[in-house]
Amino acid sequence: MSSKTLLRQEILLELNFLKSMGTKIFIFPFINKQRNQLICYKVIYALVLCTALQLFLTLCSNSSSDWLEIINVAPNLGVVIMAVIKYTKLHTYREVYHKLYHHFRYDIWDIVSSNSPSHHKIIKRYKWITKSINRFLFYYSIPLIVFVDSFPYLVMIYENKFNYVTDQYLYPFDGWYPFDRVKWYAAVYVWESCMTAIVVFVYVFSNMIHTSYIAFICMELRILGSCLDEIRNPEDVIDVIGRTKKDVHNTVIRKLKVIISKHEYLAKTAAKLNLVLGDAMLLNYSLGSIFICLTAFTSTMVDNLYKSLRYFFMCISLLVEIFNQCVIGQILSDHSVGLSDTIYSWDWTSASPEAKKIILLFIMRTQKPFKLTGNGYIIMNMDTFSRIMSSSYQFFNLLRTIYR
Repeated sequence: MSSKTLLRQEILLELNFLKSMGTKIFIFPFINKQRNQLICYKVIYALVLCTALQLFLTLCSNSSSDWLEIINVAPNLGVVIMAVIKYTKLHTYREVYHKLYHHFRYDIWDIVSSNSPSHHKIIKRYKWITKSINRFLFYYSIPLIVFVDSFPYLVMIYENKFNYVTDQYLYPFDGWYPFDRVKWYAAVYVWESCMTAIVVFVYVFSNMIHTSYIAFICMELRILGSCLDEIRNPEDVIDVIGRTKKDVHNTVIRKLKVIISKHEYLAKTAAKLNLVLGDAMLLNYSLGSIFICLTAFTSTMVDNLYKSLRYFFMCISLLVEIFNQCVIGQILSDHSVGLSDTIYSWDWTSASPEAKKIILLFIMRTQKPFKLTGNGYIIMNMDTFSRIMSSSYQFFNLLRTIYR
C-alpha cells in the first residue's frame, strides 16, 4: 500500500468520525438521509424551538422583576437562538456540506504526490490538528453536559445538608412553565437537562464540522503552495523556446492550470461557508460583548454561590465560542495570504509568455484573500476578537461605576 493511500485513509477516518457522530445525534447535514433520521431531525428541531420560545416567555415574565433575573435569562436565550441558527444552517445548506465531504474524500487527492515529502508532512500535520481539536471538543462536551445538568442538583443537596435550606429549587436553565414547576420538579429537571444536552451537542458538532472543513481548506492551500514550489526550479521555469523544452513547458502550464482550478474551487467553497456562518457570526459580534459583560458583571455582584459560578462559566463559554469563530477566520485568511506570497515569490519573470499570463491571472485572483464575515458587515479575525474584548471591558467598568 502506497504512502499516499495511507494518508488518504487517515483523512477518511476523520471524515467518517464526523459522519458517525453526526448521524448518531441526528445532526449530520448531508443529503440522502433516511426517513427516520429526518423525523428525528424535525423532532429535535421542534424541541429546540420550544426551548427558545420558553426562554422568551421567561424573559417577558421577568420584565418587571429583578434585573439580575433578566440577565440570567437573556444569555440563555441567546445561546438557544444560536443553536437554532446553527441547526437550521446545517440542514438548509446540506448540499454544500455534502460537496465538501466529497471533495475532501476524492478530489483533493488529484494534486497530492506520492513522492513529495512536503505533501506528506502537510497532510499529517493538519490531520493531527483536526483530530486533536475534534477529540477535544467531543470528549469535552460529555463532562460539560454532566456538570451543567448535575450542578444545580448538587448545590441543592449541599445547601440542604450543610445550610439546612429546604425550600430552594434550582434548574439547569430556569425556564417558564404554565404549571407549578415545584410540584413537577422532577419532570422539569429532566426536560431542562435533556434540552441542555441537545443544545451543547448542536454547538459542539457544528464547531467540529466547521473547524474540520476550514482546516482541510487550509491544508489544501498549503499543498497548492507546495506544488508551486516544486515546479519553480530553473529547469521548469526557464523561458521555453527550443523544441526540446516543449514537453517541460506543457507540463508547467498543465500544473499551473490545475493549481488555479483548485484555488478557484476553494475560493467558491470559502464564500459558501462564509454565507453559511454569516448569521451566527453577526449575532455573536453584535451581542457577544454585551452578554460577556453582563455575565462577568453579575458573577462578581451576586452573593449567591450557585448564581456566581453559573454566570462565571457562562461567561467563559461565550468567550470560547467567539474566540473559536474569530480564530478560524484568522487562520483561513492567513493561509490564503500565504499562498499569495508563495505565488509572488515564484520565479515567474523567467517563465514563458503563456506561463506569465497564467501566473499574472493567478496573482490577481489571490489579491482578495479568503475570509469569514458576519454577513459582510464585520470580518471575523483576531482584531475583531480584540475589539469585542475591549468593548466588554468598557461596558463592565461602566456597569460597576453605575452600580457603585
